[in-house]
Amino acid sequence: MKKGNLLKTALSNYYNGNTEMIDNSHFFDFRQNIFGGKMDEEFIQLFLDGDGNELVSKACTVHSSSMLGYNFFHWISKNNPLTLKFEDETIEYTKVLFEVKIPVLKGSRPANMDIVLTNVNNDILFIESKFLEYLNLGKFDISNTYKNDKKYYCNGEKWRDFISSSSLKTDEKKQYWSGIKQEICHLIGLTNWINEKTTIKDLTLDKERDIRFINLVFEPNEQYEEHENFKKYRNLYNHLHEELQNEKLIPNDIKMNFKSYSDLWSDISDCVSEELRAYLYNRYMNFAKK
Repeated sequence: MKKGNLLKTALSNYYNGNTEMIDNSHFFDFRQNIFGGKMDEEFIQLFLDGDGNELVSKACTVHSSSMLGYNFFHWISKNNPLTLKFEDETIEYTKVLFEVKIPVLKGSRPANMDIVLTNVNNDILFIESKFLEYLNLGKFDISNTYKNDKKYYCNGEKWRDFISSSSLKTDEKKQYWSGIKQEICHLIGLTNWINEKTTIKDLTLDKERDIRFINLVFEPNEQYEEHENFKKYRNLYNHLHEELQNEKLIPNDIKMNFKSYSDLWSDISDCVSEELRAYLYNRYMNFAKK
């Protein structure tokens, strides 16, 4: 890896000269950042109903994680299913949702899950998509509300003690702790749902079916400096996962894991059109670890 070889720069250079942009990393409109330049009204409404103002701000950046997720999964339908091969099972998904609201704490705003895949059998895959967010380093910071066990729908004391304890501490303070906080919030929300304390719109809970929650993260090619940040975040996630397992805070009904877009590329590329496959490769996977 050469010093100064940045993925952010490579992504900007990919578009400079071919697409009119506000600056080196921002499009004028999110439609410049998606396959085909047009989004179905159904999906537009899902993004607008979310809390992140994605389409008018973040979605316009070349490293937008929401548009990364959209471009990879928007095409899924009954007529165009996605078959994913996991370590333990192969599952076909026939429906995709974006920015799905998940209740976390009583009296607080719900969290947004980036992507949810499902099928007629009620198998469900929850996906938190990340592109280069792991460059945002800081300390672990979470609202004091999470230290009030009365605010939880279930397992309040266990979650309060876990968040307040030293379990989350590592030797390095400056890491992508925001991603860890988000992972905790989403898991709390999914635990509420699994225990039938809350509902999640359009989703049917069937504990006999396959339910997964993955942190799906873009892994840059090792030639880029950002690859080191990716590795640190993956290690931090693995540390969190181990601590959650030790405290028995991952419900038995949920399979929770860390995946890279590179891990899923083979399955996805087998299911999409040649045109979309070329777009995804040139736009993203050309810069990813092979």
